[in-house]
Amino acid sequence: MKHLLPILFLGFMTTACSQEPQQRGNLQMGDYGYLYCHMSDHGQWTAYALSRDGLHYHDLLCGDSIFSAFEMAKIEGGTRDAYICRKIDGSGYLMVTTDMNNSMTKRMNKGGEWENFGIDLLTSDDLIHWQSTSFDFRKGLSIFCDGDDTTNPAYKDFSTICRVWAPQIIWDGDYRWADGTKGGYMIYYSLLNRPEEDYDRMYYSYADRTFTRLTQPRVLIDWGYATIDADINWLDTDQQYHLMIKKEGGQPGLFTSASPSLLGPWPEPDDKDFVNFEGNKKCEGVSAFQIAGEEGWRIGYIEYSSNPKNYRICKADKNMRNFSDPHNIEGVNGPQHGSFLRLTQEEYERLQNWSDGEEAMHLAPDVSNPVISGLFADPEILYSEKTRRYYLYPTTDGVEGWQNHDFRVYSSPDMRRWHDEGVMLDLQKDVTWADKCAWAPCIIEKPVYADGSKTKVKGYKYYYYFVAEGKIGVAVADDPAGPFRDALGRPLLTREDSTEPGQVIDPDVFLDPKSGKYYLYWGNSFLACSELADDMVSIVPGSTRYLIPRDKKRDFHYNEGTYVFYRNGLYYFMWSENDTRSALYQVRYLISDSPTELVRNGQPAQVERQVVLKQNPRLQIFGTGHHSVIQEPGADQWYIVYHRFARPDAIKKGWAAGYNREVCIDKMEFNADGTIKPVEVTL
Repeated sequence: MKHLLPILFLGFMTTACSQEPQQRGNLQMGDYGYLYCHMSDHGQWTAYALSRDGLHYHDLLCGDSIFSAFEMAKIEGGTRDAYICRKIDGSGYLMVTTDMNNSMTKRMNKGGEWENFGIDLLTSDDLIHWQSTSFDFRKGLSIFCDGDDTTNPAYKDFSTICRVWAPQIIWDGDYRWADGTKGGYMIYYSLLNRPEEDYDRMYYSYADRTFTRLTQPRVLIDWGYATIDADINWLDTDQQYHLMIKKEGGQPGLFTSASPSLLGPWPEPDDKDFVNFEGNKKCEGVSAFQIAGEEGWRIGYIEYSSNPKNYRICKADKNMRNFSDPHNIEGVNGPQHGSFLRLTQEEYERLQNWSDGEEAMHLAPDVSNPVISGLFADPEILYSEKTRRYYLYPTTDGVEGWQNHDFRVYSSPDMRRWHDEGVMLDLQKDVTWADKCAWAPCIIEKPVYADGSKTKVKGYKYYYYFVAEGKIGVAVADDPAGPFRDALGRPLLTREDSTEPGQVIDPDVFLDPKSGKYYLYWGNSFLACSELADDMVSIVPGSTRYLIPRDKKRDFHYNEGTYVFYRNGLYYFMWSENDTRSALYQVRYLISDSPTELVRNGQPAQVERQVVLKQNPRLQIFGTGHHSVIQEPGADQWYIVYHRFARPDAIKKGWAAGYNREVCIDKMEFNADGTIKPVEVTL
C-alpha cells in the first residue's frame, strides 16, 4: 500500500493535540512585523520584503532571490507565486510555489511560455534555509502517496497536463489519513489538462506533516468557467472559510465566496461584491492577511493591465467583503504574486540581520550621489552672479519628527565638489518667533542697482524664505553664504494668511522674466501664489490666489514642494506627490502660459501623465522628491536637485525613512515639444 502512514514523535503529538483542536486554518502569531514573500517581477525567483506596519515595506537582499530557484524547482528551475505559512505546531515554516520558468519553453517542449507541469513544496526551520520536494504532475499517480487508488483519478492521462498554477496552503485539522491520523495541509491550486477539460479548475491535494508527500488531485471548484489564484482563510466572525479567487469566466475579476467546509460546496460569488475599483483592468494573484489589532482584512493583488504593473493592497471588512481604499505597495523591487506572514520580533530581526550581512553582495555602491555627506532634504540650489558659484540650501535632516533647528549652506564651482560653508541660520539663535522645525528653504539673488540706473549693478541682496514651526519667514544677507538675519522679527506668512486648510509651508520664490515681478508659491495640500512687494519681505495686498485649492489636490496629484521655472516662453510648475515618508514620493508637473494661472492655450493646464522623478527599486532608490531645478549658465543644460531615502538603511526604518534623507543631483532633459523626459536617477 502506498497510502501515507505518518510517523509522529510522542512529544510532538502532545504539543499538536493540545493546540490543533482549537486551530482552524493556518497558525497566526506575531505582531511585530510582516513578511511579504513573493515572486520577483524581474525573474523566475522568490524574494522577501519586510514591514513593521504591514503597509510600508523594504526589500531583503535588495530584492534578489532568497534561495537558488534552480535548486528548489527541480522541474523547470523557476519558483513563482510563492505562498508562505507556519507549520501548525509553530516549529517551522512551509512554502509552496509554481514550478515554472518561462525561459525553458523550448527546452522543455512546452506548448507556450505560460505552460508548466508541477509545483514545489518547501520547508524551513528559520525562513532562511529551505529544502524542497518537487511534484511533476505529468508522471501521474505514481508521484502521489495514495497513487495506488485508481478508482476515480482526476485524469485518464496525466501526461498531457499543461498548467499547474498558484498553489496555496491551509491547515485542515479534520482531515483523516488512511491510518486514522488526523490533520493535514490542504494544498489547493488550478490545473488544466487540455485533452480532458476545457478550462482551468481548482483542485486540491493533502500534504502530510513532513510536507514531502501529497495525495492525488481532486476537484475543489468547477463553476463552468476558468478560475485560478485562490486564497482561503478561516474567519472567526462568521465561522466560515472565505475564498478569494480570480474568475476568468462570467463577470471576470477578484471575487469572494464562503463555505462552512473547506471542501465546499463553494457557492458562486456575488457579482456585486468584488474588487470593482480597478474597472476593466485585469487583476490576479490575490492574498489576504490581517494587520495585528485590526478587525478587517487587507487584500494584496496584482493589477497587470498597466505598464508597469501595480501591486495593490486594499481594505476589506471583517467578513472579507466590501473592498475599498486601494494603494500600491511601497519599497518593493518587482512586487508580484505572493503572500504575507505576520512575524515576531525575533523572526523580524533574524531576517533583517541576515539580509544586512549579505547586503554588500547585492547592493550597487553609490558613485556620484549623494552630493553632500550626511542627512539632508528639501534642497534648494542657486547660481550666484556675484561669486560665479553654485550654492545648495537643504533642510537639516535626521531628527525624528523633523524637529531640527538650523540651516546649512554648501558652495561649489561645478555642482560636483561641494564645500560646507557652515550654519547660515539657526532658529534658536537667530529667530525670536520659533526655535524648531526648520524646513524647506528657498532663496533668490536680487541685484541692487546704482541710483537712477536699471542696468548698472552695484551689489546683490539674498532673500531666504524658510519654514519654522509651520510658518514662513524671510532672512536677508549680502552674500549667498551669509551671515543671514531675520528680516522681520516675525513670520511673513501664517495659517491666518491662508483661506485653505493645510500647512503654510514649502515656499518657492520665482522671478518672472517677462514682467520682472517676484512671486512666492507656498502651501501643503494646496498651492498658493502671492506677489512679493519690491522690498521682498512683504506680500502685495490682495495678490494671493490659490492655483490648486485643497479640494482639487487629487486632480493634480499634488501634495507639496512646489518649484517653478521658465524655459522657452513656458512656465513649468513642478511639485511632489504623496507623503515625504513614503517610498512613492515623486515629482509631477504641468506646463502653463502664465506664472499666476494654470492655463495652456486658453484652456486649463493639464498635469502631464509622465512622472518626472520617481523611485527605482532595482537600485534601492526610494522617496525621490522635494526638489529644485538649476540651469547651467549660458547653456540649455538643466539639472534637478532632490532628496531620496538615504541608501541603504533608511528604507528599513519604515515611515521614519522620511526623517533620514540625502541630497542628489541628476540631469533633467526635455523633449522637442518642451515636455520633460523622465529623469534617470543615478547612484
